[in-house]
Amino acid sequence: DNWNGGITIGGSKISNLRFADDTTLIAASQEELVALLNVLEQHSAAYGLGINYNKTKVMIVDREHDNHREIKSIGRCEVVQSFVYLGSLIDNSGSCENEIRRRIQQA
Repeated sequence: DNWNGGITIGGSKISNLRFADDTTLIAASQEELVALLNVLEQHSAAYGLGINYNKTKVMIVDREHDNHREIKSIGRCEVVQSFVYLGSLIDNSGSCENEIRRRIQQA
């Protein structure tokens, strides 16, 4: 609740997106992400909930360093180049081009 992590979008600080049992954590660094995962784990445990690390993925978006493709995991989480969140493809390019192609193919 005193968390200062996350990123600023349109003047608002964003550290997570939540819908039902799907959560997306947003961090500016690997260290911040590990700290955010620890906070999530602690708060979840307080309510008898846990994190399924087999289903938990990390995506790095860093255009200056080719998205750190050499990093295979952070903590107990696999690093991926893309994932589907609430039915939409999110990839580390920051572009929606692949999502548009995917939806056209599904039509």
